Amino acid sequence: MSTPLPQNWLGWMVQPLRQYAQFRGRSGRREFWCYCAFLALGYLAIFTVGMILSDATGEQDVLALVWFGGWILFFLANFVPGLALTTRRLHDMNLSGALLIAIFAGLLILNFLGWLGYLLWMSLPGQRVENRHGPPLGEQDIAGVFS
Repeated sequence: MSTPLPQNWLGWMVQPLRQYAQFRGRSGRREFWCYCAFLALGYLAIFTVGMILSDATGEQDVLALVWFGGWILFFLANFVPGLALTTRRLHDMNLSGALLIAIFAGLLILNFLGWLGYLLWMSLPGQRVENRHGPPLGEQDIAGVFS
C-alpha cells in the first residue's frame, strides 16, 4: 500500500511518521532532509520549553528534567521512523537496508565523523531507473525542497 506524496514542506516533514515502520520501498532526499528539519525543530522546541519553565520556576532541576525527559521521549518516538527512512534512502540508492548495521557501527566508533559521513551519504541522489526496491520517485530537483 503506497502512501500519497505530500504537497508541501510540512507534509514532507511528517511523511516518515506516516510510514512509521515501513522498511520497504524508496525515499528521496526531500523526505530525508525535511524529516531532519522536523527533528531539529522538535529538539529546539524541547530546548525552548525547558528554558521557559526554568526561568518561570527559577529551578535548574526543571531545566534538566524537561531537557532530558523531553529529549528521550522525542528520540524514542522518532527512532523507528528514522530507521525506516534511512533504510528506504539506502533502497533509493539500490543498496541493502542491512547496510544500516554498518552505519550504526560507524556512528558509534567514529561519532562526529560517522554522523558527517551519514549525512553526506544520505545526500547522494537515488537511481533514476527502477531497481529491485521499486520505481524511481520522480522527485523534482533538490532546489525545490522548501518551495
